[in-house]
Amino acid sequence: MAHFIPSELYHRILKSLPIACVDVAIVHRGAVLLVRRGDPPARGQWWVPGGRVLKGEMMRETAARKAREEVGLRCHVGPIIHTAETLFEDGPGGVPVHSINSCFFLYPADPDAAPRLDCHHAAFRWVRRIPRGLHPYVERCLLAAGLARGRR
Repeated sequence: MAHFIPSELYHRILKSLPIACVDVAIVHRGAVLLVRRGDPPARGQWWVPGGRVLKGEMMRETAARKAREEVGLRCHVGPIIHTAETLFEDGPGGVPVHSINSCFFLYPADPDAAPRLDCHHAAFRWVRRIPRGLHPYVERCLLAAGLARGRR
């Protein structure tokens, strides 16, 4: 079980350090799963599931954990397909966020399982083409997962 640090300390850390994050491009039947973020940063934007790496947790373990926790899917973890940094002015508590992100390629262990969102996401959708208007980092993750640009 993860041990979270108090909000005040976390905000002080965000003001001083970049945060290591893992995102996951879950690929199933030629489509990639996107979630609508319910929390800052990027609240309301379509994104790939993901989040912070915990102390002592290997990045591959983070990828599997984020798939389970955020969308309720047990997944096989493949390679890192994209790495970049993101900067957001709208972080938690209004604190700007600098994160170092690595996106992994995943696929569901149970092909019949349906996503079940956690309380931090408002919706999900499977996309076969890269929709317009995505954050450039998300677009690059989808390109690296094999999707082409388009409407759906």
